[in-house]
Amino acid sequence: MLATLTVLAVYAISSNFSVLGGYRTYLVQSGSMEPSIMTGDVIVIQNKGTYFMNDVITFRESADRIVTHRIISVEKDSAGNKYSTKGDANRSGDENVISNSQILGKVFLVIPKFGYLIAFIKSQQGFIFLIIIPAIVFILDELVKVKKNAKQRD
Repeated sequence: MLATLTVLAVYAISSNFSVLGGYRTYLVQSGSMEPSIMTGDVIVIQNKGTYFMNDVITFRESADRIVTHRIISVEKDSAGNKYSTKGDANRSGDENVISNSQILGKVFLVIPKFGYLIAFIKSQQGFIFLIIIPAIVFILDELVKVKKNAKQRD
């Protein structure tokens, strides 16, 4: 139980802040990178600054959309590197080229299916199962201990 809560706390912190050496986590919500990265996987990324062909990167496509795709070509110009990307499951490359300023990081680690656990925990049933029930069990256990200690004093 404590291990589950610890893992969830680390996930929550790392998904909201760039901590622990610049690592950050994201939940994969589409199948554009299958079979290498599946829907429901959690990816851990790190900002590298320099990226190469075949690197799998996570980038901000627009203000409200973050995408993880593979670099299929790199072009250098006076403004810096420009990257063409493509999802492994997609037939064609992405429309827009990506600049360094849009890249959040390179995929460092893929944790298979961990996202399904996160989604379950965020649900009402998951909250009841992992927070409410253990809290009730803990409180009842403490009440039993208090009652037992009171009987021993008498």
